[in-house]
Amino acid sequence: MQQVADLAGVRRPVVSTWRRRSAGSDSPFPTPVVSSSLVFDADEVGRWLEETGRGNNREARADALLHSTLADAVAVRLADASALLLLHALSGSPLSESDPDDVLLLLAQADVDPVLSLTDAASALDDTELTAQVDTLAEAGVTASRVLGKLVAKQETSGSRLGSETLTVQGDRLLTSVVSAVAEDSERALVPRGPGGLRLLVRVLESLPESGRPRIVAPGQVTNPVDQLLWRYLAALGVQFEPAGSCVETLVVGQWISLAPADAETFFDDLDQTVIGLEPGSAALVVAPSPLLVDRLPNPALRRRVLGEEPGGYLAPLRYVARLPAGLCRFGGRRRLALWALGHPGEAESERQFTTFGEHAGHALDDAENSAVAHDIAAALQGGGTRRSHAFLRSAHRVTEAVVALDALALPLTDHLVEDGGDALARLWEKRDASASGVLDGVEVVAAGAAADHSLPWKAATSGRHRPARVITGVRIPAEVFAAGSGGIGVIGPDEVRGQCAIGSRSVDLVALVRGAPRFRLTEPGDVVFTTTRGPAAIIDAVGGNAVQAPARILRCLEPVEGSRRILPELAVRDISASRGSDCRSWRLRTVVVDACSPWRAVAARAAEHRARLLAELRALDALTTELSDGLAAGTLRIDHDYSDQNYEENA
Repeated sequence: MQQVADLAGVRRPVVSTWRRRSAGSDSPFPTPVVSSSLVFDADEVGRWLEETGRGNNREARADALLHSTLADAVAVRLADASALLLLHALSGSPLSESDPDDVLLLLAQADVDPVLSLTDAASALDDTELTAQVDTLAEAGVTASRVLGKLVAKQETSGSRLGSETLTVQGDRLLTSVVSAVAEDSERALVPRGPGGLRLLVRVLESLPESGRPRIVAPGQVTNPVDQLLWRYLAALGVQFEPAGSCVETLVVGQWISLAPADAETFFDDLDQTVIGLEPGSAALVVAPSPLLVDRLPNPALRRRVLGEEPGGYLAPLRYVARLPAGLCRFGGRRRLALWALGHPGEAESERQFTTFGEHAGHALDDAENSAVAHDIAAALQGGGTRRSHAFLRSAHRVTEAVVALDALALPLTDHLVEDGGDALARLWEKRDASASGVLDGVEVVAAGAAADHSLPWKAATSGRHRPARVITGVRIPAEVFAAGSGGIGVIGPDEVRGQCAIGSRSVDLVALVRGAPRFRLTEPGDVVFTTTRGPAAIIDAVGGNAVQAPARILRCLEPVEGSRRILPELAVRDISASRGSDCRSWRLRTVVVDACSPWRAVAARAAEHRARLLAELRALDALTTELSDGLAAGTLRIDHDYSDQNYEENA
């Protein structure tokens, strides 16, 4: 049943629904091959999916065997199966119908001996049963290289070491963009490092056209069947292998996302050898858990041993460092990753070396930002004039010798505004004159100098003894308490925050709510209710007295215990709604001088009142024109033509 779901591209319970609802119809779901089991004939299932149009895979019938027990049987003998599939990809014809000597000759001419030797190939060809199974799968999968790709995907979900290094779709897109941009920027040959480096290279080379694929440094002896599968898949894709030691300039692609804090010493030993081996013109991209690369370590000497800290001594060429957005690890839960880019930028000896800090906790994970980050890293690796002329995304540059001495490499960044107060005041007067309202009457606004950033990081704004705001979590509201009728308590959830339904359209019974969710808290007037579901959004509950349904939360702005600034709910709504990512830790909330809050609220109240009058006038105008047109159409109203023409000319 799970294989059927994988074939159709749906969740497992969907298949059960199909079986139940199609029973007795003109196209019932295929019956099990054994009445007492839930095992089905792959060809029949593929034909049923094709005929009914069910699922999300238009090629279900052709792909059926790739998800069947035949694929399972081949995957059990991974080393020989990957060898035969590579031979099938090289020959382009069924191995059972080919002369083994001709196949081995093609292998010798293909120059892929580092990933498949003639001895291993001849041994695999001797297994006639496995050869026939591979031929069947290759025919079903259209090409042998596609079957190799399916076997790689199968290993990623099998709980193997490869699975622990698997990224999400968004993670693959981001890191693939980075590696592709850096590889495209030079003629460096790629070298995988770490338990996930080879898998990342597979994803990179899959995404590139065959004519634009970079070279890869050939491996040494490969004995692990999963690694053999990955290398042979690359060979089937037509990747060019370079002998180790023949490439002067290389790009090391290292991935260690599954490491635990206890593995820190082993990780830095491996990384130290990688960094020391970087020749001029070479570079390295390192992806690992954030606690290892940028956060404060229990033993800072481990990181400093790699980066160097002696004045005038060894200094690692750390060109770029950034904490990456959440949600990149497929099986890592909330694990956060970070990235290092190391390389000799080719700057003059007299020039100081710089390290670029990138802040991507609020990364949108779309193609535009992926491309921007990728080209930022490529520019940082080039250094010199390229770094000075490139427009970096949410980044700052620091002298490298100061960076490597830090215990933590996470640098909070802000956008430094250089706007003058006079410009802001001129724009304010322009808007006042255009609005033709008196909302600013009696309120004296003057220019106050150059703009400065008085925003607070989310953690500083919502935690600590003197925090200016407090976060209150929503509660899970049982479905049975929603039938409250009149007199119930209003509910604000993600739908209300996003404007998909009006506040008050849903209500709950207070007594039932106390029984079902005793820890609930009602909103107060002026509370900000926000959600991160499907992106940040926020509203103000002006009335209060509503229950907040999780995953929505409350941001309650507090009176300042100390200091002269506070957070306004109206500004908090704008700051949250404008945030690019759903990770609250990347958000910043702007503050306003306390003395300005009362005049500002007076202006806001006047503006709201004036806006309500204008809206009422617009509604009246709409009603007037509608009434007039309906009356003219029905004949109940008539316009005096002589008077209307004369009046029109006088007004003109």
